Amino acid sequence: MQLNGLRALCSNIVCACLWSSLLWGQDAGRLSLPQSLWQLLEERGALETLREALPQLPPTDGVVAPEEYRLGPGDVLAVHVLAPVVQTHRVSVSATGDILVPRLGVLTVHGKSLAEVRRELQQRIQQRNPEASLELQLLVPRQVLVTVGGYVRFPGVYVLPASVRVSTAIRMAMRGEHGGSTAGRRPTPLGEVQSLQEIQARQWESSAVPPLPSYCTRNVLLRFSDGRLQTADLERGRALGDGAADPAVSEGLEIIVPAPPAEGYPTVSIGGAVRQPLRVAYRPGDRLSFLLRLAGGVREGVEGVVWVYPPGQPPQQAQLDTTGRPTPDLELTPGSAVVVPEHPSAGLERRGIVHVVGAVARPGAYVIEPGRTRLRELLERAGGVTARASLPHAYIERVPARELALSDPRLPAELELYRRFLYSDLRLEDTVRYALDMRLQRSLVAVDFVALLRHGDARHDVPLEDGDLIVIPHTSATVAVWGQVHSPGLVPFEPGKPARWYIEHVGGYAVGADPRRVRVLRGATRTWLTPEQAGALQPGDEIYVPRRLDVPAWAQQQAELQLYTVLVGAASTLTFIVTTILNLLRR
Repeated sequence: MQLNGLRALCSNIVCACLWSSLLWGQDAGRLSLPQSLWQLLEERGALETLREALPQLPPTDGVVAPEEYRLGPGDVLAVHVLAPVVQTHRVSVSATGDILVPRLGVLTVHGKSLAEVRRELQQRIQQRNPEASLELQLLVPRQVLVTVGGYVRFPGVYVLPASVRVSTAIRMAMRGEHGGSTAGRRPTPLGEVQSLQEIQARQWESSAVPPLPSYCTRNVLLRFSDGRLQTADLERGRALGDGAADPAVSEGLEIIVPAPPAEGYPTVSIGGAVRQPLRVAYRPGDRLSFLLRLAGGVREGVEGVVWVYPPGQPPQQAQLDTTGRPTPDLELTPGSAVVVPEHPSAGLERRGIVHVVGAVARPGAYVIEPGRTRLRELLERAGGVTARASLPHAYIERVPARELALSDPRLPAELELYRRFLYSDLRLEDTVRYALDMRLQRSLVAVDFVALLRHGDARHDVPLEDGDLIVIPHTSATVAVWGQVHSPGLVPFEPGKPARWYIEHVGGYAVGADPRRVRVLRGATRTWLTPEQAGALQPGDEIYVPRRLDVPAWAQQQAELQLYTVLVGAASTLTFIVTTILNLLRR
C-alpha cells in the first residue's frame, strides 16, 4: 500500500511538471509570435528607420537655407556619419538648446545656423577619425509662437513652423487663417469696407501682402525674444530674394505692422515697357535695380535704355545689360519716376490681321499696320465690293481693348459700369438700363459705308486695328414679318411699301395681336422704330407684331368695375348739374 501510494505521488509530480512545461512553452510561443506587421518592424528596429525616412513635415513657404535657418528647441535633426560603416542618428534640440550626438557628445546649437552646426560636428568627427565625414539634415522644423499686431485684420498669437517667413505670418493675420489663437478675432480698422477712391488710389501700388499699402510692408517692426529690434522690408525680400529683409520667424517673435501715415509717404514709381507698372513706398538706399526687379523686368523687344526722373533735377539715363541689370545702378530719391521707353527695337514693326467677309471679290484675312491701314485701302486689296453688296447693312466689329473689356477683379462686375453715373443726373432706372445695354451691345465702329464708297466721304475712311472684322452682307430682297400674324415669314421686298402693306400681305393680324404696339427693326442699324417713324421699309427690315398684354382675370374684373364706377359717377354728376340748372330756371 505504501509503495503504491509512493508511486502514485511520483506519477502526479511528473505529470504536473510535464503539464506546466507544456503550458510554459505555449505561452512563450504566444509571446514570441508577432501580432502584426508593425510589431514585427518594431522588434527588428525598422519602424524607427521608416519614420526617419518619412518625417511628417509641416507646411512651409520655401526651401530652408542652411546659412539662414537658426536652430532652436524642438527642431528634429538627422546626423549621418559617413565612415566605413554609415551611422545615422536622429537627435532633437532640447529645451536648453543642446543636442546629444552619440560618440560626439553634447553641443549647444541654440541660435546657431544649420550650416554652423554642421561645420562644428564635422570638426569633431574628423578629430576622432580624419577619414570620416558628416552630413547634417533638418528633418522637422519646430513650431513657434508668433505675435502679429498692428495694422492687420486679425491680430493675435499664431502657431507657425520656424521655416516660414515674416511675410507668411502677416498674410495669415490678414486673412484670418487657422493657426492663430486670437481672442475674439476683432478686426482692426483695416477690416472695414474700403471706399472706391481708396482702392483706386492704390491700384498701381505693389505690395507683398495685398491689400496692405507698401509703406506697411516695407516698415514692419520685429521685436525678438532677446529684445533685439529689426525692420523687415518685405518688398525687398520679394524682389531680390534677400532673406535678411524677410527673415524666418522664431520663438516669441513680435511682428508689428505700422499703419500708413495720414499725411502720406514718399514713393517711387516705374512705368513704360515693364511687366508690372507700379508705385512703391520709398526707403533710403533704394536703387534702380531694385525697382526693375520689383516690376518684373522689362518686356521683350524694347531698347535697353532706362530714364530716371528725380524731382526737380534733370533726367538720368542708364543702360541695361543682357541680364537686365542697369549700368550705372542709380540710387533713387523720394518721388523719382523711372520710365522704360515703349519704342520697339530697330527693324521690329507692328503688324495686325483683319478679316473681311461677305460681298467682296476676295474675302479672307489681310495683314495691316494697326492705326495706319484704312478701310478703303483694305477693301481695294480685297477686290472691292460686289454688285450684290448691301452697304447700308455693312459694319466693322472691333475686339474691345482688354482694359475696357475686363473690369477690376477686386470690384463687383457691375460697379465698373455704375461708377460712370457718379456725377449723372439720370434716374436709377436709367442706370440699370444702361448697364444692361452695355453688356449686350457689340463693339461696332461708327462708319457709313454708303457715304464712303458711293459719295467719297473721307471722314468714314477709318483706320483699322488688329482683330477687326469687316462684314459686308449681300443684298436682301426680303422683309421679315414675325409675331401675331396669320402667315409669318419672309416677304419679297417692294420699294416704297410701308409696314401695313407687308402685314396685309401675310394675311393680316392674328387673334391676340396688338396693332398699337407694332415695331419695325431696321436692318441697317438694328434700331426699333414705330411704323410711322420707319416710313417706307428697306430690304432686310423686320416687322414684329406683339400679342396683347396678359392681364389676369381679377385685374380685368377690377378694370371693368372701375369703368362702371366712373360711368355711374359721371351719370350722377350729369344728373346733379341738370337738376341744378332746372332749379335756377324755375326761380
